[in-house]
Parts: sequence; C-alpha cells; structure tokens
Amino acid sequence: MKYFRIVFIILITLLTFSGFANDNRGLLFLSKEVGLENRTGIDITKKGEIEYSGSFSISFDISFRFLAERYGTIFQLKETKGNNQLDLICKIDAFFPDLFVLQNKNETDLKIGLAPIHNEMTNRWYSFSLSVDAKTGVAEMVFDDIHVKDTIDLPEESELKWTFGVVNKADFDADEVPPMSIKNIRFTENNSTKYFWPLNQVNGLWAKDSVAGKKAQLIHPVWHIEQHRHWEKIKSMEFSAFPQMAFNKETESIYFLVRNDGVFKYELNVDNLIHYNGISGKPFYEDGQQVAFNKANNLIAYSFYSDKISEFDESKLSWDNRVDTIPPLPEFWHHNKMLHPADSVLTIICGYGFFQYFNRFQQYDYKQKNWKNLEMTGDEIYPRYLSSLGESNIDKNIYYLFGGLGNRKGKQIFGREFYYDLYRIDCDSNRISRIWESTKHPDLDFTPVNSMIVDDKTGCFYTLCFPHNKFSTYLQVLKGDLNSPDWEFLADTIPYNFKDIKSFADLYYWETHHELIALTCTEKEQGKFEVILYSLNFAPEKIDSNANLESGSRLNWMLYLLGAVFVFGVVAMVVFLMRRKAKSPPHEAVKIDSSELNNEAVQYSENGRILMFGGFQVFDKRNTDITYRFSPTLKELFLLLLLSTTDNNKGISSKKIQEYLWPDKSDVKGKNNRGVNIKKLRLILEDVGDISISYDGNFWRINHGEEVFCDIEFIRHHISLEINSSNIDSFRQVISILSRGSFLENTEADWLDPIKDDVTGRILTSLEKLCSLIDSKDNENLLLEVADVLFTFDQMNETALEYKCKILNKQGKHTLALEVYNHYTKLYSNLYNEDFSISFKDLVK
Repeated sequence: MKYFRIVFIILITLLTFSGFANDNRGLLFLSKEVGLENRTGIDITKKGEIEYSGSFSISFDISFRFLAERYGTIFQLKETKGNNQLDLICKIDAFFPDLFVLQNKNETDLKIGLAPIHNEMTNRWYSFSLSVDAKTGVAEMVFDDIHVKDTIDLPEESELKWTFGVVNKADFDADEVPPMSIKNIRFTENNSTKYFWPLNQVNGLWAKDSVAGKKAQLIHPVWHIEQHRHWEKIKSMEFSAFPQMAFNKETESIYFLVRNDGVFKYELNVDNLIHYNGISGKPFYEDGQQVAFNKANNLIAYSFYSDKISEFDESKLSWDNRVDTIPPLPEFWHHNKMLHPADSVLTIICGYGFFQYFNRFQQYDYKQKNWKNLEMTGDEIYPRYLSSLGESNIDKNIYYLFGGLGNRKGKQIFGREFYYDLYRIDCDSNRISRIWESTKHPDLDFTPVNSMIVDDKTGCFYTLCFPHNKFSTYLQVLKGDLNSPDWEFLADTIPYNFKDIKSFADLYYWETHHELIALTCTEKEQGKFEVILYSLNFAPEKIDSNANLESGSRLNWMLYLLGAVFVFGVVAMVVFLMRRKAKSPPHEAVKIDSSELNNEAVQYSENGRILMFGGFQVFDKRNTDITYRFSPTLKELFLLLLLSTTDNNKGISSKKIQEYLWPDKSDVKGKNNRGVNIKKLRLILEDVGDISISYDGNFWRINHGEEVFCDIEFIRHHISLEINSSNIDSFRQVISILSRGSFLENTEADWLDPIKDDVTGRILTSLEKLCSLIDSKDNENLLLEVADVLFTFDQMNETALEYKCKILNKQGKHTLALEVYNHYTKLYSNLYNEDFSISFKDLVK
C-alpha cells in the first residue's frame, strides 16, 4: 500500500502538469443554441451515489462563452438522508450578474456578484469551490478569490447525487444550462481528494475519475478544445467594390470604406452592421488598404499621390477633405502600418508596386503635408511585401515583423524570394534587429497576413499564413517563437482565394471575448466582393492529424512522446506492485450495465457520423459533435429525408414534407419554408462530408458516400440478413450500437411513431433469434449484453429476463439474478395488474 501511495502521488502530479499543458481541455455545455433535448449534462453519480462523513467540498474550473442570455443551472446536489437539495445557479447579464446557491429552492447568502468582471468573463477560466462542514453547518463558496459564507444544515453522514447541466433523470429538473465549459471536477472529503474528473479527453460518452475509477456519464458532450481547433464562421458580408478595412481594437469594431457606398461598421460585441451613407466630404479610395485609426481613434484614409490624409468624424458623418479624389493604382500594395509610439505619426513599412519591392519606413508629416522617409539603424530588412507586423503586448515601443515575399535588390525582374525571418523594431531608438532567419524551408512556400498577435509573456507570436502558389488556397494559424526559428501550425484551415491585389486577409485579437478573428476578402462574380469573418478561441490548439503546412519544430511532439513513455512506465509499475501483493480477491456481486459494454466496438468513420440510437447525434468530418446546429425544424426535416431514403430509397415528396412539417401553411408559404430550411440543411451537411440532398422532380432524398457512417442504415442492413452460425460474430457490432439506447430516444413526432415501432420490432425479432443460436456456455457475456439491449427496447421482454437470470445465477451471482427478477415482476404487476406466472426457481432451472 505504501508503494501504491507513492505512485499515486506521482500520477496526480502528472495529471496536474497535464492540466497546465492542456489548458484548453474541458467539457463544453450546449445551452440555448440548441433545443432542450440536445443540451449538455454530466451525471456524476450515474454509477452510484457519493458517500460523505463530516466535511466535503466540490471544486472545478469554469469558463463562460458569449450568448445573449447566460442563465442556467451549473450543478444540482441532492443529499439523500435528509432529502436536501443544493443548486448552483448562474445568471450573468449586464444588469444583475450573479452566481448563487439555493438550498431546497430557497435563497442562501452564498451569492457572488460578478459585475466587476462581467465584461471580461468570456472564454477565460475561473476556479470555483463549495465547501460544507456538516458538523458545524458552515458553508463557503469561492469564485476567483471571492469568498462568501453561510450556514447549511446537512446530516453529518449521508450520500449525494450530483449532476451538472441538463440531465434527463427523475428528481433532476434543470432544463437551462449556461453557455459554459467545465474541467477538473474534484470531490474532497475531510480535506482528502476522493474523486477527480479532469475532463481532459476529446471524445466518448463517459468520463473516468482518476482516483477511484468512478465513471460519470456525459450527455451530448462537446469538447472545449474544439473551440480552439476549429474556426467558426460568424459573419458574411458583400460589398459592391473592394472595401478598405481597418480594425478598431478600442471599440472592437471593423470599419469598411467602400467606394460610392460610404462607410460600414461591424460591431463584434453586438453582431451589428451599421451603414453610414450620405456622408459629407471626401475620403481617398486607393485600393491598397490605405485606412487606419489615428491617435484620436478616428478613421483616416491616406493617399501617397496627393500627400493627404482625410479624417472621418463619425459623430458628424463627415470627412475633412473636400477635394475630389480619383483613385489611381496604389503605389504600395500589401504594406504594413503603425502609429509610431513616439508621436503617434502614421508610419508605413515595406510594400510592392510597379514591379518593385520596398523596405522603406515612411512617415506622414502633418506640418509639411507630405511623406518622408524615416531613417532606421541596425539590421536591414530586405525589400518585401505580404509581411506580418505586430505590437508587443508588454512594451509599446517594440514591434515585430515576420516573413514576406521580395528579393534583396528590390526589383521584380530579379525574381522573388520567400522570407521566413523575424525582426524586432525598437521605435524608441528607431533600430532594427534581426532576431532569427530560418534556413529550413517548408514543403509549400507561404506568406503571412498583414497583422500578427504578439504574446511576449509566453515568448511567441501568432499570425495567419497561406500557401502562395495557387489561387484556391487556405489560411492557417502559425505560432512562432520570438527567440528562435521555430514555428508550428495550429487549428484547422480557412478557405481563401488569393488574387494578390484583389484579395486581402487579416488577423485581429478580440480581447473582451478572448478570441482570434480572421478576415478574408475575395472578389466574387460580377465585381462583387465578399468579406467573411471567422472566430477561434485563444490560444489556438494543434490538430495532430492536420499536416497541411510543415511545422518548424518537433519539440512538442518529442515532449508528448517522452511523457507518454513515462506514464506507461508508472502504470506498469503500479500493475506489477498490485499483482505481487494481491491475495485472493473477495467474491463480490457486480451489477452489469450495458451502457458501458463495448461502447467503442464499432470503428466509426472520421469523415462524418449520423447516430440515432441513444438519441440523435451528428458528427462532422473533423469528428466534432455538431448536433446543436440542428434546430427542431431542421432536425425533423433531416430525419424525414434520411429515413424516407433508407426505406428502399423511396424518398419523400414535397407534399408529404409540407403535411408533416407545415400543415397549417399555404402551398406558397410551405414551399418557401421548405426551400429556406433545405438550404440551411445543405450548409450543415457540407461539414459532415460526402452527403447531399437531391430532388428528381418527384422525391427528395439524402445521398451519401461510404465514408459517412449512419447507424440506422448499418442496423437495418444487418437485421435484414438471415442469422446463422456463420455470421453471429458480425452482430457484436450491432450490439455495441444498440447498447447506446433506443431508436431516436427523446425525439417525438406523430409520423415517426410507426417507424420507431417497425425498427424496434425488427430488432427484437432478430435479437431473440440470435439468442437461440448462441452457445450459452461460451458466450455468457455476449448473451448478457444482448439481454440488456432487449430490455432497452422492451422492458417486459421475457427472453431477456430468462437469459439474464439464468446466466447470472449460473455465474454464482444469485442476489443480482434475484434483483433482476424482482424488478421485472414488480413492473409486470404494475403494468398488467396481475402477478407474473413463472417463479424464479422455474425460470432459472
């Protein structure tokens, strides 16, 4: 036992280190963005209550994401002996932000106001704990170092039932859950950790406690790390001309200056696009992204030809320039810009124009009304454009410049060179220092976007890069080292059509939401330009399977490998010590729960999954749960199309769709509703993989390739086969799918009832026949699994009762067999108002 404790401490230390190394792990809870039946929950005590004696505490880390309403139950705690209930409720809004505990639906003084940190709470982790001393009745709640106390009367010894979020379970009535993420759930009894669920996995429907092995059930899980791996499209806008764009980090708004259409402002925090038209005065329309914000935080448009700057007064909707401006071809495409820290003068760096690359530092002289070269000392930046510039987040006098495309002589006729180097620009001394220049070239030549995010505290920077040698390309986050020529590519990719002077992309940091914003602008047909905004939680995470761009460093991979070897060695040592010291284990009745048997027996496709057993779930081709994107109407429409197609590929007519979904609408409105929702559905299915909606003039169908897995199709195929001794093994996969739960659990619709009855009837018939063909001597565990599945689909199935009781009794688990029988007979009596006719003795003989 002594050795086990030593090893246990080592493992806990490793887990703690892992928590720091994977700060973005945790479980994300789906909230109001989905229907009630698809919201996330954790049933901590699914496998049995938690006992306590004396004092106990629960703690976890919590993060909130942005939604218009952030209200709901974080957790519910039910004490069984004294019949007490504790609810932790979250209510965050702009007026009365609060976190509070209810006891038996009554308010307590365990209440914390979150107003001081309300505006900065999004996507940041905070620690929470609730400690209860059942002997003294003192309870303390702590959130982010804010402490409050009250008295709570609980028995000194009892058991607890514990859930997070929305759990469809008797006595747990929460139906609202805040848009949150949870990790590192810990239960401590008398200052000793009893259970710990790190929630550091990235898949699965169960979370295992690392101390005692206690399993918690996860309902509609979405993993928090996916918010750091996958970009989300948040806005699409179309403009009649190439817009000039600038990000105002103070107001967190993006401004668009559009020729002949005025100024547009998109406010990130409220998802609002404002169009300022009828503006007096004249800006400068030179398509080289020649807009910025001055030290007064006003939008300016500048010209190299007229040597002028026009300032926009947003309150008066006027530009201070009155001279007509003719938009000539820009002289400096894809240059970088900043306000020089010494005097806030607009400073332009590098650029390309008229077959030349530049490395000038140019400043606008407001007194002389012209541009002047700023003399810099130190290392030379070779002429280039398409570089990335970012400001230090510690020292405002320091900027960094990364990468670009050009050559040392500056003339395009001498060819082009891709630069993978980093410069430090000290604006206090106007000195340039080359920090590093990589000699290792990637497989694909790439260039960065205009801006970078610098994080001096961690010694790194982030920008977006794209392979430069093709039109249909993609953007991906590059994380670079500020001190050495190491980089790696993180998160997934963003589609981007690079057309040089007719395209633009950039990266911004959305500070209040702790997110990165990617912007792409590309020319569409008929001279239109489309701007798309994407968001990603900061800091980005790597997708191991994504090898689109070569990483500049293998250090992280080696650390993970060494860590894995070390953990393996520790686990092996634990097993060795336990086996050596083990004595004959006492006989113990084990309750069999089919929900944890063979959960992962089926090797699902990573190119998209559609699951209907145990509840409706859809996973995209990146293995991310996207069920929340299906509104109730979209979900029902999708099921109509898919189930009609899987039934002999018949499909469904437009008339039937309207009868089922919009029976009270006119034909015109019904057609419009159908068209709008099918369009939405098609957009979602694009992310699932090779799956599409077709219409042949009579019937709508769902078509998909073999790489998209659909469990109902798999089940229908197998139960349609003639079961014999040669194909019994293939039904192990059938059992693993059916053990998840009944068909379309918690999904109700009148048209669906006959389909559910048909599916259930076919499954029961097939499984009962399967039981008769299996040799019970060699396949006891398989028969128990089949019996559990039979009970899932028919709680009064006598075949399941017979096999389960016989096998458990034969295995010496007489008490458990009798419990199964007594539960069945009690239910039988309640349903049919008569006693079950077969005795336990006759059943098991």
